[in-house]
This record gives sequence, structure tokens and C-alpha cells, in this order.
Amino acid sequence: MRVASLAWAAALAAAMSLLGRGLGAQSTGSLTVGVATVHYDGFLPSGAVSLAPRVDWQSSSASVSVSGTYLRFESGHESLQSAVAARLFTDPGPLWRGEFGFVSGASQYLDLASFWHGVARARLHVLGLERGAWIGVSGGATSYGGAPRSVAAASAGVWWRLPELTLQLSTDRSRIADTTYTDVGSRAHWERGPLALDVALGARAWSGMGSNGSGVYGETTATIALGERTALVLGGGHYASDPISGGLAAGYLSAAVGLSLGRSGRVIHAFPTSRSPRAEALPLGPVVRLEVRAERGRWVRLRLHASEAMRVELAGDFTDWEPVALTRVPDGAWEAMLEIPSGLHRINVRLDGGAWFVPAGVTRSVDDFGSEVGIFAVP
Repeated sequence: MRVASLAWAAALAAAMSLLGRGLGAQSTGSLTVGVATVHYDGFLPSGAVSLAPRVDWQSSSASVSVSGTYLRFESGHESLQSAVAARLFTDPGPLWRGEFGFVSGASQYLDLASFWHGVARARLHVLGLERGAWIGVSGGATSYGGAPRSVAAASAGVWWRLPELTLQLSTDRSRIADTTYTDVGSRAHWERGPLALDVALGARAWSGMGSNGSGVYGETTATIALGERTALVLGGGHYASDPISGGLAAGYLSAAVGLSLGRSGRVIHAFPTSRSPRAEALPLGPVVRLEVRAERGRWVRLRLHASEAMRVELAGDFTDWEPVALTRVPDGAWEAMLEIPSGLHRINVRLDGGAWFVPAGVTRSVDDFGSEVGIFAVP
């Protein structure tokens, strides 16, 4: 088991690195290596070393994530987990967007226990510039080493985005065969400079399996950027059991080093180069295409394709609506590198000091003053 586990982890890490090179701007990979002390409920505490590779591919309408975790405990025992998640998004409407996804995973501990699950999910997101909500349903099957058991779940949540802080509240109700779980939870993400802090607090309000994994739980993770491709990750807390994947409730303390294996510059918003019939019909301004690339940290590269212009400027909520002049690059496009927090943002552009207009390809909206603005998202 040990040799197979290490070979699997190394192969997945190598695949992520190659995929990051092959897909370039649309994929990211990471490898996290760390040490931890883990106390599973009902078992003695144990030290462990961990290896966690991950690859993410993302476009403006779809995403795929592949991840794994290998644990070797001080007793010599080993645990292996893997998961694949895929999501497909509909084109955003003025206030909403649909999401369809599938999550599948498996885990193995020695030769004693093996688990697998596969769950499909549909969600409806209500989007605002600084707040939003969602409601969703899930269905599938899970197995704890025996016959598959049915899974049905419903969830809902809301979120708020402040300049450096994002807050989320959610509730989930899951039914696995004849057992029902109800969870309420909250999450907060705070980021400033090289430090990012994530805090999760929740409670299992009721469980048909008595006290197994019920009660209050919480986790805290601090990520400190050490360079463009490395970070120190410190974490600790207690998490509830996962009735779908078969994970046991546990408390832990961990320290790890994360390594980025993909390239920076992932395209997160782009518009086709050719003029589509929809683009030709845009009523305001010339057809100026916007392209958004996520760089390292919170830096975002904004590219506008307006080769005939002599001066290109943009303004948005991330510049306090102060005009920012872009720089022409050798391929004829205009660029600006700005520090932009994650979330939905408003933007307008102008050419050669003319009127402000919405660039092609972004969602159009009307601001509080009755003027049209474009909306784009930074993940």
C-alpha cells in the first residue's frame, strides 16, 4: 500500500505540472507537504506526514478540480483519499446564474475500510456586486464498503464581500439512506498583503446517528505567501464527520509548505477575437474586447484590444472610478496591472478621451445613477 500510495501521489503531482504547462493560462497546480497531529473521534491521537497534490482548470463557464491526500501516521498506517469535481455554469443573466456539477471521490485506510461516493448537484446563484445568495439540490450514492446507499441533499446560503473580507452563511440538510443530518455553518476569508486567513464555524444541529459528529466545530487556516510560488500554511481545529464521503470527525494541528506548479496568468475572462453578430449589434461604443488574467497574489492583468486607439483608459470600483491609463504592448493591445480583490467588479473604458462605454463581452448593468457599466468577476 505504501509504495502504491507514494507512486500515485507523485504521478498526480507530475501530471499537474505538465497540465499547468500545457494549458498555460487556464490551469493551476499545487503540491502541499506538511506534518500534523490528528485525533480522530474514538481513536488515540497520532502524528502524521501529509502529501496533497491538486490541479484546477477553469474557464469563464466551467471548472474541473482533481485532488488527493496521502497520510502516513506514526504507527506506519496509511490513508489515501482522492476526489474529482466538475462544474458547468450558464451564461450570467442580469441577476442570476445557473450551476450544474458532479463530485466523485474515494478513500482507503489500510485494507480495513474503503469508501466511495458520486453526487450530482444543481444550484441557482443570485448575484449582486457585493452580496449574493444561492439555493441548490444534490443527489447520488455513497458506499461505506458495502452496498450503495442513496444520497439526497438541499442547501442554501448567502455571502457578503467587503474590501478585505468575505463572509458566508449556509445551511445543508442531507439524507443518506434513512439517516438525516442538518448543518449550519459560517465562513470568513480575510486577506491583506501576503497573509490570508480563513475561519469556519458550524454546528450539526441534529443527526440520526446520535452524537457521531454532532455538536459545534470550527477550523482556522493561515496562509503566508513566502514568494511567487511558495506559501506557509498553518491550520488547526475540529471538523465534523462527513456522512457522504465517510470521513470521521477529528481535531488536528498542521503545518505545511505549499508549492505552486502551474503558471501564473490564468485567463478568467475573455471575449472571442472575431466579431460575432452579437458583438456587431452592441449599441454603445466601438467593439473593444476586454480580457482579464489572474496573476500572482491579488494582481490582475486587464487587456483591452483597441489597436487603432492612441490612448486607452479604464475606470471601475477597484480604482474608485479614477481613470487609469493603459500601456500599449508589442502585440497592439493595451494593458494595466492592478491589485483587484476577488468578487464582482464594475468597469467602463474610453478611447482617446471620448465618452465612457462598456467593453464587449462583459455583462451590462445600470448603476445607481442610471448609467450603463460592465460587470466582470475575479475568482
